[in-house]
Amino acid sequence: MSVLEVHNVSIRYMTGDFKNIGLKEYTLRKLTGKYHVDEFWADKDITFSLEKGDMLGIIGSNGAGKSTLLKAVSGIMEPTKGKVTRQGTVAALLNLGSGFDGEMTVKENVYLRGAMLGYTRKFMDETYDKIIAFAELEEFQDRMFRQLSSGMRARLAFSIASLVQPDILILDEVLSVGDGAFRKKSEAKMREILNSGATTILVSHGLGQIRELCNKVLWLEKGQQIAFGNTGIICDLYQRFLDKDITLDQARETLTRLNAQYDYLIVGAGLYGCTFAREMTDKGKKCLVIDKRPHLGGNVYSEQVAGVTVHKYGPHIFHTDNGDIWEYVNRFTSFRPYTHRVAAVSGEKEYSMPFNMKTFEQLWGVKTPEEAKAIIEAQRPKLDHEPDDLEEQALSVVGREIYETLIKGYTEKQWGRSCKSLPADIIKRIPLRFTDDDRYFEDKYQGIPERGYNGLIEKLLEGIPAVTSLSYEKLMNAYPDVAKKTVYTGPIDSFFGYRLGQMEYRSMRFETGILDEEDFQGRAVVNYTDEDTPYTRIIEHKHLSGQESPKTVVTREYPQDWAPGREAYYPVNDERNQNLYGRYLELAKERPDVIFGGRLGEYKYYDMDDAIAAALARAAQEP
Repeated sequence: MSVLEVHNVSIRYMTGDFKNIGLKEYTLRKLTGKYHVDEFWADKDITFSLEKGDMLGIIGSNGAGKSTLLKAVSGIMEPTKGKVTRQGTVAALLNLGSGFDGEMTVKENVYLRGAMLGYTRKFMDETYDKIIAFAELEEFQDRMFRQLSSGMRARLAFSIASLVQPDILILDEVLSVGDGAFRKKSEAKMREILNSGATTILVSHGLGQIRELCNKVLWLEKGQQIAFGNTGIICDLYQRFLDKDITLDQARETLTRLNAQYDYLIVGAGLYGCTFAREMTDKGKKCLVIDKRPHLGGNVYSEQVAGVTVHKYGPHIFHTDNGDIWEYVNRFTSFRPYTHRVAAVSGEKEYSMPFNMKTFEQLWGVKTPEEAKAIIEAQRPKLDHEPDDLEEQALSVVGREIYETLIKGYTEKQWGRSCKSLPADIIKRIPLRFTDDDRYFEDKYQGIPERGYNGLIEKLLEGIPAVTSLSYEKLMNAYPDVAKKTVYTGPIDSFFGYRLGQMEYRSMRFETGILDEEDFQGRAVVNYTDEDTPYTRIIEHKHLSGQESPKTVVTREYPQDWAPGREAYYPVNDERNQNLYGRYLELAKERPDVIFGGRLGEYKYYDMDDAIAAALARAAQEP
C-alpha cells in the first residue's frame, strides 16, 4: 500500500519578483502593475506514489517548483488542481526557521515544535535529551532561540524532525547546511530512518547525496514533471542537462526510449552491435542500442579537432578481400581510396613496413631478393620443435636482426610482457615481401569512409533508437525487462561479474595534440620499435582523411595494463585466458537470452570486416 500518492497535481508557477511570496502580496503587486509577472499553468501534471521505506530525491533547476511541491505534499498549501493522499504522521522541514519562536528558549521551542508535529508531552520528555544531543546544543538549551546561528537552528530543526520518527519525513535542502561533520551525521541518520521504514522526501542540489541516499527521483522543471523513477538514470540525464550536453527535449526522448519494449537490446554501439541492430530492424524487429561511452561508434568513432577528422581510438583503415562485405558497407557510405603505408623508427633510423626489399636495403644494403633471403636464413635458429613462444616464432621466420630491431621492443610495449611469455600464434603470420611492395595491407578492397566512420554508424542506425552514456548495469537496474533478448559486446567476464576471475586485456592511453605546422611526419602512422620510446606509434590524422589545413593533429599511443574502469582493447589470448574464456562460455549456456559478440564478447581480435561478417552471420541465425 502506498504511503504517499500525488495524483495529477498542478501548481501555479510564478517567476521573477513573485517567486515564494504570499498570495495577498502577489495580488497587490499584480494589480498595481509595479512588477513584471511571468505566469503559466503547468501543462503536465505531477503524479507519483511512494511506498513505505522509499526515499525520494527531488531535483531540478532553481525555480523548478521543488519547494512549492513539498508544501503541497506536506499539507501547508493546497495544489491548484489534483490531490495528495498521505498515510501516517508527516514531519516537514521546509523553512528552517518556521515553527520556532525567537523569544522562547531552545528547550521551549523543542516542545513547541513537537506539539506542532502532533507528539505528546510524554513522548517529548522521553525524546528531548536525544534531540538536544544530536543537535549538539546541550550548552545552549536555555538560550533564546533568536540567539542561535543559522547553522544551530538547522541542526535543531533536523534533529527534531528526524528523531521523532514520523511516517513521512520531508526535507528541503536540510542536509546541505551545517559543517561537514554534521552533514555526515545527518546523512547517517537518514540511512537509519530509511532502515526503520520511514518514507522520506529530500530536495537537494547535491546530486551526490541524491545518488547515495535515494532509491527514487523526481525531476521537475518550471512546474512540470520531467521524470520519475530510477535514481541512477535520471540523475545522469539531469547532470548532462546541467552540463548542456543534452536539451530537455532530448532527455525526455531518452526516457521515452527507455520506457518502451524491444525485441533486442544491443549493448555496445560499435560495428558489431550496429550491424546486428540494422539487420534485425530490417527483419521487422524492435531494437534498442546503448553504449556506456558518450558517443556512438565504439572504437571507430572520430571527432573534429582543429578542422581535422581525428580517429579517437587509433587509426582505422577498412580493408577486406570479402567482396560481399565490401558491397555491404558501401550500401551505407562511400569510401575514398586510401593505401596505408607505415614507417618504423628504431633508434635514429627509419625503416619501411611491413618487411620488404626497401626494409632489407635499409638494414643491410642489399639489392636483390636472393641476398636478403640468404641473410635471413643465416640468422634463423634451427628448431627441432614447434615454436614455444612469440620470440621463437619470430626468430624462426625473420631471423635475429629484424626481430631485435623491429619486432621485440614494439611487441613487448604493446603487450606489457616479455616476448618469451607470449604465445607464438600472436605473431603466427609475419609477412616477408621480396619486392618493393610497401602497402601495409594487401587486401583487394581498401578505403576510408568519405564522411568518416561516424557517417557509416549513423546510416547503420538510421531509424533505430540509441542511448549513449548508459551502462548495461544501470539500465538493468532500472528496466530489467526492456527487451526479450540481449546482444552483449562488452567483456564476457564483466557480464558475469568476474565470477570465475578476470580475463586479461590490454588498454591504451592516447595523447592528442595540435601542432602549428602543415605536416609533421609525412604519413598517417609511424611505429616506434625501440624499448626506450614509451609510445608505440604516432598517428597524424590528416593523412588518413586527406584533409588540408594549416595545422596538423597528432596522437601518441601508449599501451597500458587494463583494469576495471579502463577501456579494454585487446584480449590476451594465452593459455590461461583461453581456458578461463571457455569456462565463461559454459556459464553463457545458462543465458540463452544473451548473445555474446564482438571482440570483447567473443574474446578474439576482430578486424572491422571480420566484426561485420560475424554480426551478419549471427543475425542470420535469428528468426
